[in-house]
Amino acid sequence: MSPAASSTLRVCEFYSGIGGYHIALSQIPHLSFEVAAAFEISSNANCVYRANFPNTTVLETNLCGLTATRLDSIIRKSIGSDSQDEAVTSRDEVMFVMSPPCQPFTRQGIQKDDLDPRSESVLHLFETFSQLTSLPDYFILENVRGFETSNTRNRIMQFFTKHQYRVAEFLINSNQVGIPNSRLRYYLLARKKPFTKAVESALDSSQGFHKIPRLLTSIPGFEVELPTQPLSEYLEPGLTGYDLSDKFLSKWGWVLDLVTPSSTRSCCFTKGYSVKAEGSGSVLQQLSDPSESVGQLSLDGFSGNGGNNERSMCNSRLSKEEFLEHMKSLRLRFFSPREIARIHGIPDSYSFPEVLSEKQLYKLLGNGLNVSVVRLLIEKVLLE
Repeated sequence: MSPAASSTLRVCEFYSGIGGYHIALSQIPHLSFEVAAAFEISSNANCVYRANFPNTTVLETNLCGLTATRLDSIIRKSIGSDSQDEAVTSRDEVMFVMSPPCQPFTRQGIQKDDLDPRSESVLHLFETFSQLTSLPDYFILENVRGFETSNTRNRIMQFFTKHQYRVAEFLINSNQVGIPNSRLRYYLLARKKPFTKAVESALDSSQGFHKIPRLLTSIPGFEVELPTQPLSEYLEPGLTGYDLSDKFLSKWGWVLDLVTPSSTRSCCFTKGYSVKAEGSGSVLQQLSDPSESVGQLSLDGFSGNGGNNERSMCNSRLSKEEFLEHMKSLRLRFFSPREIARIHGIPDSYSFPEVLSEKQLYKLLGNGLNVSVVRLLIEKVLLE
């Protein structure tokens, strides 16, 4: 049920970030689409978006102020209709895509859910959508694991039930589709007509997960995980300037997740990458000696000392100095923003303005989505 060949899919991109959904749509063969507007409050994200999609309207705004009248006007303008009173009747179909703030649902947070002020905008959006003259044909929403059991999700589902959408929910990790990186995310796909037989069958036979009876953990047609390429396929050759400092190694060395170019896995890269180590992403071990262990380095004698992260010695094999020298011998470095972008499915043709620092780019990429997974879900499930 993909859009007709003679029509153009009209897209509104909410919480657009650096444009992950836009990239994913552009990678779907033979799909004619236009992003009517991208909505994002971050000026840094909009800087990247505008640099790569200069012809797209980017609105730097708080979505809590968006009205149905304004959104109707944006859609009509994209389609080419000047009518202020009539519902949109064009053959072109409309898709809403979004990645709402994840902080209310993350494991590291306090999980205030719909009581968190950062959930206010997405709840406002769905109230606004109900007031549109014509409802969108398609929706896709991405968020972190944990969203699937939230009150926010339950309140959003009331909209889809009321307006008789068919909904498919997924928990998909990027390593399931051949990407050497773990990025487990929740996806909600909704459309007006039933999905394909394969998707409907998967929904009917799903045993459920996290108390959601029909939550799918694989993409129909991709139940068998794809072969994973090594990280070497994503690296910039001869890269310099990303070595870990002695200070960083001394503070975080014992919790680093180490991978090599031949590794076929890496930990999820978050917005805190390069600032902290624990839970923020893997670092690259450039020493190719296969006798060196790879994974989380844990020395029994090293433990946190209060809140200052100083190490104490308790029957350790290594002194602090020896530990630091050992870590330095592995030639550890951070992944560059471009390498993380590649892992996230962002092509090298995508530019990052020089006015943004690398720390800002790490934050933007950590807050982003995996383009490759989103493209598969849109192409093989939502529009199929």
